[in-house]
Amino acid sequence: MTESGKVVKTEGKYATVRIDKKDECGKCGMCLFAANASYTEMRARNDAGAAVGDEAVVETAESGKTLSAVLVFLVPLFLIVLAAAIGLFIIGKEIWILLLSLIFILSWYTILGLFDKKLRKSDKFCARIVRITAKGEKNDTDNGQQ
Repeated sequence: MTESGKVVKTEGKYATVRIDKKDECGKCGMCLFAANASYTEMRARNDAGAAVGDEAVVETAESGKTLSAVLVFLVPLFLIVLAAAIGLFIIGKEIWILLLSLIFILSWYTILGLFDKKLRKSDKFCARIVRITAKGEKNDTDNGQQ
């Protein structure tokens, strides 16, 4: 996925890019936008050397999205099936399906929460700035003063 936005902050090899909400975003609901937000900010690795004020293209890796979907949706589904098998075949009572499912799901999301910072820093999950489409006005005035 690629999006265009404006660099609002840089920190070392990372930059924060402000992406304005498009008309299509209101219909989908699959992105980072809050319901009433007009923009979102995304942290991205600054491979293109963008500066504050630059317009840039941000790209996210497909492999990261696939792994994210597996971690957030498929693993919990597997855990529910496992809880059902344990509840029905080993313990023999249906109430244990609900209890084990809740315990497994809460445990899984707790584990994901603990490792969230490490996963975000992984290149598989990190967006990156691939090119600068327009230099910011701030950069032009700074270059003239030097």
